[in-house]
Amino acid sequence: MTPADVHNGYGGVITNARANVFSRAYRDHPERFVNKIPEPPKLAKSVWINRPEELGLTG
Repeated sequence: MTPADVHNGYGGVITNARANVFSRAYRDHPERFVNKIPEPPKLAKSVWINRPEELGLTG
C-alpha cells in the first residue's frame, strides 16, 4: 500500500482485501499458520515526516 493509496482513501479497501486473502489462505492451508489467522497491519491514524512543533505534538 502506498502513501497515495492511504491519502486517497483506499487504505480501508486494501486492508479488507488483504484480510480476505489471509482468510482464504488460512482456510486452504491451515498447516502453514502455526499461531493464528494472519491479520493485515492496522492503518495509522496519523503519520508525519516532520511533525509540526506549533501544534504542540512533539515528543
